[in-house]
Parts: sequence; structure tokens; C-alpha cells
Amino acid sequence: MVNEATQRQFDVSLIPRLRGLGRRLRLYILLDGLAILFPAAIAGMLITLLLDRAFRLEHDIRVGQLISGIILLGLIAWRWVWQPLRVPAGSRELALLVERRFPQLKSRLISAVEFARADAGDGLPLYSREFMEAVVREADRHTADLRFEDVLCHRRARKQAAVTFACMGLLAIFIIGARPTMALWFQRNILLMDTEWPQRNRLMVAGLQEGKLLAARGDDVNVFADVVPGYETPRQVFIESRALHQDGSTGATERRQMPAVVAQAAGGAGGTTSFTHMFERIEESLLCRISGGDARTDWFTIEVVERPRVEEVTMAVAPPAYTRLEAYSLRSGQTVAEVLKGSHLQFHIRTNKPVVRAVLVREMGGTRAELGPAGRATTSAPYRGERNAFTAEDAPGATASYSFLLEDELGFTNVSDRSPPLRLSVRLLADRPPGVKLRVKGVGEMITPQAVLPVEVDFADAYGLATAELVYDPGRKDSQPVSEPLEGFEPGTKTFTRTIEWSAAAHRLAEGDRLTLRAEARDFDDVSGPNLGQSANVILRVVSREELLAELNRREQEYRQDFERLIRAQEELYAEMLSLSRPVRTAEPSRDRLKAFNLLARRQRDHASRLNVIRLQFEQVLSELQINGMANPTVEARLGGGIIEPMGRISRTRMPTAAEGLDALSREVLPETLETAKAAQDAVLAEMNRVLANMQKWEGFQEAIALLREVLKMQGNLNEEIEKRIEEEIFGTAPAGTQPAAEPSK
Repeated sequence: MVNEATQRQFDVSLIPRLRGLGRRLRLYILLDGLAILFPAAIAGMLITLLLDRAFRLEHDIRVGQLISGIILLGLIAWRWVWQPLRVPAGSRELALLVERRFPQLKSRLISAVEFARADAGDGLPLYSREFMEAVVREADRHTADLRFEDVLCHRRARKQAAVTFACMGLLAIFIIGARPTMALWFQRNILLMDTEWPQRNRLMVAGLQEGKLLAARGDDVNVFADVVPGYETPRQVFIESRALHQDGSTGATERRQMPAVVAQAAGGAGGTTSFTHMFERIEESLLCRISGGDARTDWFTIEVVERPRVEEVTMAVAPPAYTRLEAYSLRSGQTVAEVLKGSHLQFHIRTNKPVVRAVLVREMGGTRAELGPAGRATTSAPYRGERNAFTAEDAPGATASYSFLLEDELGFTNVSDRSPPLRLSVRLLADRPPGVKLRVKGVGEMITPQAVLPVEVDFADAYGLATAELVYDPGRKDSQPVSEPLEGFEPGTKTFTRTIEWSAAAHRLAEGDRLTLRAEARDFDDVSGPNLGQSANVILRVVSREELLAELNRREQEYRQDFERLIRAQEELYAEMLSLSRPVRTAEPSRDRLKAFNLLARRQRDHASRLNVIRLQFEQVLSELQINGMANPTVEARLGGGIIEPMGRISRTRMPTAAEGLDALSREVLPETLETAKAAQDAVLAEMNRVLANMQKWEGFQEAIALLREVLKMQGNLNEEIEKRIEEEIFGTAPAGTQPAAEPSK
């Protein structure tokens, strides 16, 4: 690249001269093209004028003639104007042109243009750059006295300019000197209009715009033909119509007479006459022409257009803020939605055609209201970028239905008797209260003041919990429910589960209280809430240790009696099995005998289920003893090791084994299967009797303890009676309804 001073000198002295040469070159090229284009245009104008005046060409021929002329002139302009102007004429090309005209430059100018480029000489040594600068200076010096314009043919340019201006002058003479004729030619051959020829009758189709009448598909269309003022009214008028199919073909021509309609003028003087015809429920476009007398209209089209309608719809829902849910869109085309109360709705529609007006209409509670025009689809809308896409919003306060009122550029709407607008239904749902569950495992209806309750609570809400509390009420006359927040709960969590040890003593429960426990939770609903969720109440009666022990002893006796009945049923089953096992005279056992063994197996499995129920009842007794602090190692060994565990072993192992033995006998009675079944039955009865012995042994001990408690209770009552008698004898008895007198001060 040359240095800055040399580059500046080159840009000031040579570049402007080359650019001026380029502008003049393009002007000469343009004159060459116009000298061909203008004569051709004038020749085409004269030819079409003569042909149209001589033969009165029909509209279709004139259309073809105009298209052919435009194409011909376009080709001439492309060949002799556009293409020559596109030939490159940059600094290099112009420098080469000057070099050819002035060979004494010996390629100095073209070399200087090359060396003056910004990237010339990159990577070359210093002496090469000095050489380039010298060449640029030499080119500037040798071209200082040369006229670059001498490379052009000025004589040819003057000739072509003369031809061009002569054509323009000739066209001006035609326009000024034969203005009516030229106006007629322009209207018929350029604007493709039909001029008025002298005639007696003339009809004009009312409402015709650009040769068309517009009608909505399925509507009735009235066509009116008015008599042009100043012309006679024809006696009869007919309309010809052809079905115009989508592929451009036409159907058969039908011809119908149009009845006349006379409209009286104001004051009853004179009037105007028109002719009319109705096309009922038009479904496809028609090509029509009206004739009467010597009047004949051009063919015009009754174009059937679609009414604007919602072609596709998508509803977007933004749930209330407290739910912390992301906005979501329903499936495209879904017209029924159920949303949370407080949601914000967006309706995105795409119409079948461009519309100038789209208004969202809401019907709610029997009231219809227009919510305002819909806006164009934004960049985040489902149909963004589409011309026929619109978006509208609303936040309904109750269940509502929506529709869009559309109007297109032609004034047609989507509301008619035969085409109701698309209706969207939105049903508002209230937020459900949180789901709350409370369980106190292993507790009966009574507890002692020393009880420690294992309370399990479960909370769940679809959108997050605001509070989670345990509420208790001692059930006294002056007591109120007390709420206790649960440790570890964090607002906003959707599920929360916790097990707590709830102490009756820590909450100061006393005998006679009727404890009510429940769990409560609230959500974050700030629209119609907050909603309160409550579990079922757990009601427990607070009693003394003696009363609870008496109740548990009573229940143990009931369970023991149930167990005794189960033992008798097991013994009966064993006896029936032995009876069925006796040898029979027949070689093959009867089907009834095998069926009886099968029934015994079912009964054996039923006994296992009943025994498991009794076991669970004893587990409940043990659990209540543990919860109320009345269990000790002896009690746990008696109930757990002596009753509950053996019962579980019998119901899970012994009895199913005995049932399998009976199943084997139901298939075939063999000596070895019979011995196996007897051994299983003996094992079941033996272990059940051991459990019963443990129950009876402890029951006698419990009766003694209960008797001792009664004696202690009677002794306590006696002591209270004696103390009361002593107080009465010493201090006297105060009258009913009065207070003892205060002791005098000393």
C-alpha cells in the first residue's frame, strides 16, 4: 500500500476524473437504449390505435394486445437499456478504457489504480512499496494534460439524443393535437375501459366495483340493472349466468328474465326503472351479463367470498400469583377450559382472512359486553408473525363464554343467521382447601393424664401450604381451642408429614376432660381464600389409671372368650377331618368326600383370619398400656411373648400348614398325607391351648389385683368420711349457702 500523501494526491487528481468519465459513459449508454425504446413505443401506440379504431376490438383482445406490448417493450428495455447499464464501470475498467485511447501511458494508469488499493503491497519489502509510489506519481504526471472524455463517441451520443427528443416531441404533438382520440385510445387500450358507443338502450349494473359484485357464501344476492338516464327503457331484460369454478372453467350458461321495478320520484312525477334478479343461497362465483334491447353489459362477476371466521384458536392461562405456577397454553382448538378463579386469560386467534376489526365479546350472567378490540399477535403469541393473528385478554370474575366479532375489509362480519361465531367457554374453579389427615395409632377412646400420644399428621396442597397447626381442646366449660404450630414446617411447601409425641401431662389434661384433637392448614389463596383444611376430630376421654385398667381387663376377657370359641371351632374342624378320614368300603373316594376336605381347608384359612383379628385386638390393648405409661416388662412379656407372638405364629404358619394338609386330602386320601394333616392339627391345637392357659393364668392374677384396688378405694373413701366427721364435730357445720365467718384478728 502507498503512503498516505501519495494516496491523497491520487484520490484528488485522478479518481474524480475517472468518476466523471463513468457518469458520462452511463448517460451515453442510456441515450442509446432510449433511442430504440421510444420509437418502438410510439410505433406500438400507433398500431394499436389504428387496429382498435378499425375493428373495435373486444376487451379480451385488447387485454392480450396490452400484455404483448408490455412484454415487447420490456424485452427491448432489458436488452438495450438495463443490460448495458449493468456492465461494470469501475476505476479499473475506466482506466483500461483510457489506456486503450492513449497508448503512450504504457499501463501507468491501470498500474496506479491497482497500486492505490488499500490491500496492495501487503507483505512486500520496502523497496517494492517505493516502486509503487513512484508509479502512482508517474501516472498522475502523464495524465495531467489528457482529456479522458475523448475516449467516448460524442457524435453518436448527440444523434441518439436527437432521436429520443424527437420521439418525445412527436408524442406531445399527438397528445395535444388529437387529445380526444388519444384519450379514447388510452382508456380502451391502457386502462382497458369500454368507451360509450352510440346506442338507444343502455343498462348499468348497480353496485358494480371493478367488474365485481361481492357476496357472502350461502347468502341471497340481488342483482339490479338500472337504465342509464337519457336512454330508453328496453321492453325485456335478461341475465345470463355461468358458474365460475375454482379452476377457472365455467359451467353451462343459464338465461333468466329480470322483472322490472319502477321507483316513483318525489311528488309522483316520473320515476326510474331498474330490473332485478335474486340468486338464492349462492355457493360459488358466477360470471354474468345483462342484455336488453340493443344494450349489453360486459361480463361481470358475482364473486363469492368467505365470511371472516376464527380458523384456529388457542387459549393461554396465567394462574393466580399465589399458585407460583407458570402460564400454560391449552391444546390448539380447545374451546372449553376449566381454570382457577383469579386466572388471567389470553385468547390467541387466527382468522381465515385479513380483518379490519376484531372485538372480544364476553357473556357472563346473562349480560353481553364488548371488551374492546383485539390487538395484533405479539412475539410471544402462538401465531406470531402472521398477518391474521390477534390476541385479547380478560380476567373473568365468574364462569363466562367468549366470542370474537370480526369484520373484514369488505364489511362482512362473522355474524349471520346461518353461521354463528365460534364460542369459547371458561369455567372458573375454586381452589380446594388443603388436604389434612391426623392419625393417633394405638389409642382407644380413653387415655390417662400421663398418656403420650403418637400423633401422625399429613398436609398437602397443590399450590403450597401457608400454615400447618395442631389444634386441641380439653373440652372444659371455659376452654377454647388452642393452635400449636408444628416444628419443621416451612410455608410454601406442598406436602408436609410429621409424627410428634403429644404429652397429655405437658398440656395439663386432667381426669374428666374430653380431649378433641385435629389438624388444620391454610393455603395462600388471596383471591377467595385463604382456604382452611381440617382433619377429622379425634375425641378422647381422660380417665384415671384404674378406670382405664378396668376397661382393658374387660376387653381382654372379651377377647379371651372369642379365642375360646375359636379353639372350639378348631376342635370341631379336627373332629370332622378325623371323621372323613375313616376307611370306606369303596376303592375310590367319593367326590363328596374330597369336596368336604376342600371345604375344611377353606374353614381352616378362615380360622387363621379370625385369629389374626384377635391378635390385633391384643396388640391394641398392649399399645394403649404403653401409650398411657402403664406397661412394664412383665406386662409386655405376658401380652407380647405369651399371647401376641404365639397368635401371630399360629395364624401365619401353623394354620396355613394345616390348610395345606387338608388341601392334600381333598386331592387324594393317602396314609402319609393323613398323618401329616393330623400332625399339623395337633400342633395348632396344642399351641392354642398354651396361649389360652397363659390368658387364664394371668386373668386370675388380674382379678386379685382388681379386688385389692377395690379394697384400697373403699379404704380411701372411709378415710375421707372420717376426716369429714372430725371436721364437723370440731368446727361445726356451716349453713347451706353461707360462708364460714372469718377468724378475728389478734
